[in-house]
Amino acid sequence: MGDEKPACRLVAVDGNGTLLGADGSVSEDTRSVIQRLEAKGIPVVLATARPFEKAKATLASAGMGHYALTENGARAVRISDGSAVWERWLEGHLVAGVLRRVKEHWPGAHLAQLTSCGGLLEEGHPWLKEPDSKEAAEKIFRTKVPDVVEELAKGGSCAKTYVHLPEAADFPAAMQELQGLLGDGWELREIKQLLPKTFNTCEVQSCLVNKAEGLAQLCQTIGVPMENVWAFGDDANDRRMLSEVGWGVRMANHLPALGGIGKDVTELTNEEDGVAKYLEKHLLNGEPVS
Repeated sequence: MGDEKPACRLVAVDGNGTLLGADGSVSEDTRSVIQRLEAKGIPVVLATARPFEKAKATLASAGMGHYALTENGARAVRISDGSAVWERWLEGHLVAGVLRRVKEHWPGAHLAQLTSCGGLLEEGHPWLKEPDSKEAAEKIFRTKVPDVVEELAKGGSCAKTYVHLPEAADFPAAMQELQGLLGDGWELREIKQLLPKTFNTCEVQSCLVNKAEGLAQLCQTIGVPMENVWAFGDDANDRRMLSEVGWGVRMANHLPALGGIGKDVTELTNEEDGVAKYLEKHLLNGEPVS
């Protein structure tokens, strides 16, 4: 595209649909490119919706050794010791008020919640009844509670909510209803890869917590200008990140919500190591990196 690429001092990359293949793996080629970039002093940062504990396996297989953005930007974490170098959480009792409206509108909704202390999962959640999803759900959401809304109403800090509507016959229409109910201050996107056989599930997150803000705070902490960040993504929760860095790149396989966002698009999909091939071509084969 016509814009001139800025010098790159940090790479931020989304996980599912971007860095990872459909099976959740990181290829050897991708790992090699990441290691070569980090050897040149360019940190490669995973920007994921996952909590840090669930992201550890990806970080290890990718060979990332510096920082990760987790919970969709709620925390910037130092990989070596898991400590947060920056974090922004929502107040539990305020989120409870919003989720109470969801429960009143959809009495059959099931909730799971990421919190600063792990996660909450309703005891009657269908994910606990399915052998394929039970173990994975218990690893992410370590505390079972009778009602997520009432638990949040007691206080504490939290990030995003997963809303599961198993009986919704038209889930896209249900999501539109939900967005109208929540209002402009909340972002919504469908989730299909959180757990095995995930369906009729979306994440609900305040616009106050996002990858762009988490990345900006991380960059400020480590002294890297946002204009010297290259970022890659494929989904709606990557929109602001790709728009606010110096060089945002959407994947060839990006979802419609990301159409036209950023400065460039990869030639190849995530299944074809699109991120690695792009970085190899534009950063490791002669173009300046700092």
